[in-house]
Amino acid sequence: MLKIYLDNCCYNRPFDDLKQEKINLESEAVKSIINEYCNNKIKIYTSDVLLLEINNIKDVLKRQKILEVYKKLNLENISFSSEIIKRAYEIREYNIKNMDSLHIAIAESSNIDYFITTDKLLINSSKRGNLKVKVINPIEFVMGVI
Repeated sequence: MLKIYLDNCCYNRPFDDLKQEKINLESEAVKSIINEYCNNKIKIYTSDVLLLEINNIKDVLKRQKILEVYKKLNLENISFSSEIIKRAYEIREYNIKNMDSLHIAIAESSNIDYFITTDKLLINSSKRGNLKVKVINPIEFVMGVI
């Protein structure tokens, strides 16, 4: 079974302004991924770092909606370790931001197959690095993987 890790922007996407075609398509792709998880076709993992990011969303209503969906999913949590922090520092050298490098290191620590994000800059930066997880947009994941 495929193991995936959705970053914070994926959980946000269904609650963003869906008038823009790309955002709407990404939203639908995220919903499809969650549906695949609910049908036991893929496994989605999470972490305390992801929950921290969600809890720091400034828009209270949006944060509440995301937490409602997130908590219903009852995802398997990946434990944080000093090895993850060490790896995150290595990943930062590929021009990947602090929180993103932590998420990727967390995903790598549990042999996640796909790290899914809507962050184009992160996807591009990940191609320069020697990562142990494939960083991919949700649309690309839905169209090409599942």
